[in-house]
Amino acid sequence: MPNKILRGTVQYCTSNRKFFIFVFAQFLLFECITNTVGGILKTTSLIVLMVVLGYGLKVTQDVMNGGESLPKITLKELVNFGWKGVIVYTFYLTIQGSILGLISLRMHFPEFDLEEIILKIPETIELFYQHDALSCIIFLASGIITVYTIVFFMEIALARLADGSSLRDAFDFRGIKHSIDVIGWNEYFIDYTIIILAVVILIYINELFYSYGIVGIIIRVITDILAFTVEYRGIGNVYREYKLKK
Repeated sequence: MPNKILRGTVQYCTSNRKFFIFVFAQFLLFECITNTVGGILKTTSLIVLMVVLGYGLKVTQDVMNGGESLPKITLKELVNFGWKGVIVYTFYLTIQGSILGLISLRMHFPEFDLEEIILKIPETIELFYQHDALSCIIFLASGIITVYTIVFFMEIALARLADGSSLRDAFDFRGIKHSIDVIGWNEYFIDYTIIILAVVILIYINELFYSYGIVGIIIRVITDILAFTVEYRGIGNVYREYKLKK
């Protein structure tokens, strides 16, 4: 259940408290960067994405190899994982965005981010009032299925990248399918759903403290770290099952 993975994530993050404080400081810095110049300088946003993906893949690699606390990472590893992660992430998100754009266009809905539809309930309700119930159901269901399916495969692609540090492994679609076959489609579906639910809970908590000044910023950074770790630690645990079974 989500509460179990959240407890495990907190323990994983705080096993080395001094290093957790260091990671917290870096996330706080990234929060400041994205809030000030991230929207103006796309290069800065790209660098932040590379760092986040680079360290995320290091967490995934560490967990699949039995790690029990946030790992340290060299600059070489960060850059290597980072730029490769950006390529994989961009590939899958481009496919996702294109499909969602087509759905929105065909059904006369504005282009949307599924996360915004889930989190910004008042705006979502107002949007749905402008369309008939059947269209809203089809629109929302097709969007959720699209996002779920694309990210479902992207997570294994990222895990394969973390395991072998090879872009070829991340784009070996037959190999990705084989990995899921070995893990078990039902098992992976359940584990992946729990990860998503845990992340959604943390995002909701994050949004609740959006306007609470410095206290809100600290809480939001902590929930960002936990959501980040839930995802990449979750990928590592899932793929570790594949490595144990193969």
